[in-house]
Amino acid sequence: MLERAEMVLKVVCLALAALVLFQCSRFLIRRDSLAHLSIPALPSLPDNSDAQTGGKTTNSIPRIESQKPATNLPPAISARIDRITQSEILGSIIRPLPMALLGIAGQDAFLRAPNGQTGLLKEGEELGGVKLLRIGTNRVLIEHEGQQKELSVFSGFGSETLLPKQKENPK
Repeated sequence: MLERAEMVLKVVCLALAALVLFQCSRFLIRRDSLAHLSIPALPSLPDNSDAQTGGKTTNSIPRIESQKPATNLPPAISARIDRITQSEILGSIIRPLPMALLGIAGQDAFLRAPNGQTGLLKEGEELGGVKLLRIGTNRVLIEHEGQQKELSVFSGFGSETLLPKQKENPK
């Protein structure tokens, strides 16, 4: 019985040795195995908005929705890709947080602009289209798109409104 097992093992080893010799001879005959390989060009993304502004933004959040690869796809495929992107099934779309007052430190206020930029401002300075007009105890008065608005750190006790008081017209 052992003689049969030895014979089977000898045949298997001989077959494996022949296979190894065959593969080595193929490798030596074909020296450049990657000669027929062609690598396609990488797609390019549109220019970043930070590059257009000179990179002077502070903590800018990229807008993924507006960045689409420059490819020439048929409209049906493009519509499917847009549906998948908008469904957010593969991952959420990063959107900038709303404008907010993050903190006040003496004569400085830490703001987040509507475009996602954050920065430390003094009265009269501007960040992302938001101009800081006045700083109160727990709130600030800003000007955005020609309108004066008030942002507060928290609601409750602290200070009175900084908005100009409306005069009532007696009738």
